Amino acid sequence: MATVTIASEQDVADFIEADRPTGSRMRWVWVLGLGGVFFEAYANAALSAGLAPLTEELGLSAGEVSLLASSSMLVALVLGPVAGLLADRLGRVPMLVAAKVIALLSAVISASSSDYALLLFGRGLAGVAWAFDFAVVMAYLAEFLPTRKQSKLNRWQGIWYVATTCNLLLTVAIYQAGVGQSIWRWSLGSAGLIAAVLGVLQVFLLSESPRWLASRGRFDKAARTLRGLYGVEVIAGPARAATAPRRESSIGDIAQLLRPPYRRRTVLAVVTFYCQGLEYFAIGWYLPVISLQLFGEDFTAAALGSALFNVFGIVGGFASGVLAQRFTIRRTMLVGFALAGLVLLLLGGMFEGIPLWLAFTLPALFLLLHSGGPAPGGMSLAAAAYPSNLRALGSGITNMAGSTGGVTGSFVFPLVLDALGAGPTIMVMAVIPLTGFLTSLLIRWDPEREPHLPSDARTADSISPAPGT
Repeated sequence: MATVTIASEQDVADFIEADRPTGSRMRWVWVLGLGGVFFEAYANAALSAGLAPLTEELGLSAGEVSLLASSSMLVALVLGPVAGLLADRLGRVPMLVAAKVIALLSAVISASSSDYALLLFGRGLAGVAWAFDFAVVMAYLAEFLPTRKQSKLNRWQGIWYVATTCNLLLTVAIYQAGVGQSIWRWSLGSAGLIAAVLGVLQVFLLSESPRWLASRGRFDKAARTLRGLYGVEVIAGPARAATAPRRESSIGDIAQLLRPPYRRRTVLAVVTFYCQGLEYFAIGWYLPVISLQLFGEDFTAAALGSALFNVFGIVGGFASGVLAQRFTIRRTMLVGFALAGLVLLLLGGMFEGIPLWLAFTLPALFLLLHSGGPAPGGMSLAAAAYPSNLRALGSGITNMAGSTGGVTGSFVFPLVLDALGAGPTIMVMAVIPLTGFLTSLLIRWDPEREPHLPSDARTADSISPAPGT
């Protein structure tokens, strides 16, 4: 087998674009990378599943519930760009590991909280972990994929719903053991155990991104990483002058995301991920609460009903990668937004006195459509939209938009629900997927149909955008 020499970022990009067969270590990249997505989804569901018992045990008002539910997203939306900058300076893997350490601390504090203030602080730490993890992991995974396989990033959505369902089922099992209203403590505590195991595995088994290593001029380490991942003899040649390590990333680099050829990509990713975050955290995240109204005031029945809904999220989430590969990420997202909006209008309009079969079918269909297109689309687009030196920052900005949507949905929904009732509230929320649909319709950029990005944004800025960018 011929020896490959790398001496620039472009050499590394070309190596990955060649789409060679990979070894067993690449499986760990996907397993432990997507494992971070699993954990963040599980940690979010941990509060959602026990929210009703928690509210009753601590005697929380609607405003306190809104603040608690949105607290982690509030922190994450502030720290998203910061996490991206740190990942560009320190590396992808250190940020992912740091996220698990902070998440473990958050779980311990939250599960043992004796009052609302301490619980709120614990959830704030969960937001730090979310920002460090989720803002980085999609950029990290994207850097191992050739351009034509970027649609595989949509797999993260299926993992999300697997995690949510696992938490709901575990919560029901623990509840049956007679823990009563304290079920939320067990649910949050179990997230800490997962964070600890995942963090240890990431320290020992996760490989740093070779694109990032090359962007820092560390070609020897990039070559070793590529050898381990692909089983190809790769050596580092003398670094070419044009590829000397660039200056440190800074917050000022956000301006590059708003200039051609990245401006339309940034708007598309940010708006659609904001919409899906608002849509999910207003409807999907509150399904255990909605289920109580649909199926009666029984915690086990409501949790199992919510878990069953999430099975449709699993199907849609894993199907999204296949659909995106066939139709592109943007088109799959566009159709999903349109149909999800229609389902919300039907569910809201028929909520009072809705037949049981339809009470199950419509929320299940909403999650199927949401997870199949809108949910993974924005973050997958962001991970594919930028070269390595802007990728984590761009993903951080997009994650900030999703967190903003999550804050809006989780904070506003219980207040509007309290004021208007479930049916009218769900109908009002239909404007969210409509906004996502119109954005996906008007901004036509499909990363799967672009030549692969140059390795340096300064080069990219001089390239005329392709049609639709």
